[in-house]
Amino acid sequence: MDSTTDGYFTTAPAAAAINTKPCVLQNFILGSLVGGFTIVPGLLGNVLSLIILGKERKKSPTIQALCLLAVADSMLLLSYLSMVAFGIRGMTNGYYEALPVGVFTSVYMYELARIFNQVSTFLTVILMWQRYVAVCLPHKAKQICTVRMVNTTSACSSVAACVFYLPNFFLYSIKSSNDGFFYPVSRPLVLNTYFQTIYSVILTYLVSYIVPVASLICMSVAILRCLKSHSNSATSSNSNARQDLTKSSIAIVIIFVLCQSFQPIRRVLMWAYDPFIPNVTCGGDLQYFAYVPHVALVLNSSANFSVYVLFAKGFRGKLIAFLPRKNAVAPIDVGPAHIQ
Repeated sequence: MDSTTDGYFTTAPAAAAINTKPCVLQNFILGSLVGGFTIVPGLLGNVLSLIILGKERKKSPTIQALCLLAVADSMLLLSYLSMVAFGIRGMTNGYYEALPVGVFTSVYMYELARIFNQVSTFLTVILMWQRYVAVCLPHKAKQICTVRMVNTTSACSSVAACVFYLPNFFLYSIKSSNDGFFYPVSRPLVLNTYFQTIYSVILTYLVSYIVPVASLICMSVAILRCLKSHSNSATSSNSNARQDLTKSSIAIVIIFVLCQSFQPIRRVLMWAYDPFIPNVTCGGDLQYFAYVPHVALVLNSSANFSVYVLFAKGFRGKLIAFLPRKNAVAPIDVGPAHIQ
């Protein structure tokens, strides 16, 4: 919520002429169905990733970074469960009965998700830095690529993300109208032009998108060049495992860049459709775009397990060994013919 407009959600008296059925259906399809059927498999995949990769996390800084990334992504997915609840409550109880859930989700839970998304962003950069050093600067890998270094930088990044996004929790307060409907009201900080320009626009997008994406693209290009120059060298099981890690990391970066790109698009639309909030609420010109950035973040946090399955042969083998299987070998018939 970046607009200074009060009344993010339209109350019943002010919206008597608005047909809320399409909005309820949209909230249910995008928020509950698409969101729910992405969040639940994503959480399951992250848990399986932690179980399988966790056994090796103390031996490899890259695997440790992947485990921490799975934790951050899981926390983001959990914070978006309120989006699923909003759509379900609207479908069962009506649009206006679901407004309290929607207001609470927009004011607090989306901001909590932004913190976890920023932590995930930092961890993705740390992950690619580990692969960059291991592939392009192997003589420095033992000094730089350590599990302790990953843990330290991850802890510092998590604290920095919490501190950076903390002001967003104090931008709006939730009020109740005379007819019992809840709506957010802007606090004075939101109306401060310098705060909006410097913090909400410049610093936020430098930290959350521009600097991370530029860093990830540069490191990915450098890694691909190094891999191309080493393509003729002899291969071994260890080198194949490292290549799988590198391929998985680059795939994670590609998905990250694609999914995160909807946030700057949202900012452009905010400038084109001013005031923005009424245009993304029920009956607004951009009401169908409102969920897109959030669904993209959910997809980003749910995709890593599929990446490991597709690009990491060792992970596939461990996953198959972990999953329960029926015994394909028939029991030996110990009869008289088998007795010596």
